[in-house]
Amino acid sequence: MKRILQIGKYIFVAVLSAGSDWVVFTVLISVFNLEHLAALVVARVVGGVVSFLSNRYWTWGRNHHITLTKQGLRFIILYAVSYAISISEFYLLNAIFGLSAYAAKLVTDCTCFIVNYLVMNGFVFRAKPSSGANAAPAKGYDLNASLNSQPDA
Repeated sequence: MKRILQIGKYIFVAVLSAGSDWVVFTVLISVFNLEHLAALVVARVVGGVVSFLSNRYWTWGRNHHITLTKQGLRFIILYAVSYAISISEFYLLNAIFGLSAYAAKLVTDCTCFIVNYLVMNGFVFRAKPSSGANAAPAKGYDLNASLNSQPDA
């Protein structure tokens, strides 16, 4: 049940973040006549700030014992990778394949939504278990374990 509640919170924050991203994107294009890719670059920063703060203090709030600096650094790593993927994917869909700016942004946002949840839950906001004998295992998807696991031969 906690997982469902967490996913619900993540979806709400994602909608809030995407909404702020889309508003900034649309205003920069329609009001300021900014080039589409430049508008996306600025809008992504706004959406990222909304996402980090909302997820830190609400979605994964149980991990407040992890310092803001540590979570912020983890988020910046995720954000840099996600940002590069989103800009590249947007450029490919819009400039190379001719998809409209809004359709390319929608596809890009959906890709980032899924990848970002997995990485936030498994790395950014996941507390490392204590090293003591009575330490309880951390809950959530363990990105490090899944990346290091070997397939059965």
